[in-house]
Amino acid sequence: MKAYITLLLTLAIFASPPGLCDTGVDRTISEVSANEYEVTLTMDNITICGITETLPDDLTYLGTTHPLDAVRVSGQDLSFAVINETSITYQVKSSTHDAQTAITGIWIDLLSNSEGAVGGGALPTGTKDQTSAGTEPSGSTPGFGSDMLIVAMMFAALICMRRRS
Repeated sequence: MKAYITLLLTLAIFASPPGLCDTGVDRTISEVSANEYEVTLTMDNITICGITETLPDDLTYLGTTHPLDAVRVSGQDLSFAVINETSITYQVKSSTHDAQTAITGIWIDLLSNSEGAVGGGALPTGTKDQTSAGTEPSGSTPGFGSDMLIVAMMFAALICMRRRS
């Protein structure tokens, strides 16, 4: 019986909620003036990464606070090299008053080899909401999660019931 208790305690320790290890990039968009927006990308638990943002056709890139040698602009694609930073801010201008478009983006964490979609961020006032993409890295398992803990507890209970009968 002590072995089962030890097993359950071990699983409880290693099955910490994945939210404690969340990594990803979130986007926040705020209106600076008429048809001009400031986009802030916030990195969570990422040290070295690359971020690519794709602007819709009616948005024009104006500039960034990020070092210019770490930014590449190619058409409507903006690429940022990030090392030991927690946020990047850039400015865009809309060609229409009631922009109905969404900025999309991806990030790649070069240390953990994980990647995901940039989440959040809708253009304010008179615009439709962007789909908030998850920031959970694909191909990376930060923890077993509660599902694994429940399965392990059910398995331990099944073994205990079989021994009693």
